[in-house]
Parts: sequence; C-alpha cells; structure tokens
Amino acid sequence: MDFSNCQSQFEKCTIDQCSRRPRSSCKCCKQELCYQHLWKHEDLLIAQLKLLKKDIHEVNRRLQTVNVRESMSNFREHLKKWRINCYTIIDSLCDRKSEEFYEYIDMNFSQQRKNIGHIQKRIEEFIKSEDGNPQEINLIKSTVDDLSRKMDKIQKSDFPVTVLPLNIDENLIQINY
Repeated sequence: MDFSNCQSQFEKCTIDQCSRRPRSSCKCCKQELCYQHLWKHEDLLIAQLKLLKKDIHEVNRRLQTVNVRESMSNFREHLKKWRINCYTIIDSLCDRKSEEFYEYIDMNFSQQRKNIGHIQKRIEEFIKSEDGNPQEINLIKSTVDDLSRKMDKIQKSDFPVTVLPLNIDENLIQINY
C-alpha cells in the first residue's frame, strides 16, 4: 500500500478552524488553501486590485487637473520674500556706505575750513606786520594749492571706489524635493 498520498489527507487548509483539505497553493502568499478559502482569498485580492485601480484613477485625475503655476505660488512667494530681504540688506549697506562717505566729506570740509581760516589769519598777520618772507609765502602758496586740489577732488566726487561684484552662491536656495 502506498502511503505517500496519505499525508495530504492529514493536512488542513491554512485558514484557522477550517478542517478541509487544501486543494491548491496561493502563488502570492504560498498558503495551502481549500477551494472555498482559495476563492475567498482570490476575491479579496481582486477587491484590493479594484481599490488600487480606483486609487490610481483618482491620482491620475488629480495629475490631469493640477495647476502647476498655482501649486508653485507658495514656492514663488518664498523666493520673492527672500529676494526682497536681500534687496533690503543691499540697500542698507549702500545707505551705510553713503553715510560713511558723507561723514568723511563733512569732516574734510570742516578741516578745510579750519585750514583756510588759519591761512587767512596768517596772511592778515603778515600784511599787518609787513613781515612776510619768501619761504613762508611759498609755504602758504603750497598749502593753498593743496587745498584747491582737495576742493577740486571733492567737487568732482573724484574718489576711487572699489565695488566688488556680488557673488551669488547657487546653494543659497535649496529645494528639498
């Protein structure tokens, strides 16, 4: 007598509390199932596939109807705020440098006025005392010429300014996909 097939008589469907013999093996999950549970199992898989079909259809519908420009509005708003903040920083730097230059010019004018006042006083003293010597006159001429050159420079706004290009690092804006 051949007992090799007898063993299958003692096997049971893998579903709990089912005493039927397994008739087939599910290729997906490798469970040994009776016909009744195999059909239920297959119906469950088909129901899941139908649900997935519905879900993918909904995702596809959303993809077809999405307005990319509208979706980007938040991103563009962040960039716009960042750009405005950067311009504010640049404007602030320009204002500070302008104020710094104005203070330099104002201090320079004040010093020029003092120097001119001092020279005028010395010239008046020399005229009164009739005691000017060529050395002092040449020194005063040199000082007046120097003051005149400085005034020309100030009036022409002829000051060398070094303005370096603004280097923008691409990594200042990072998109987290």
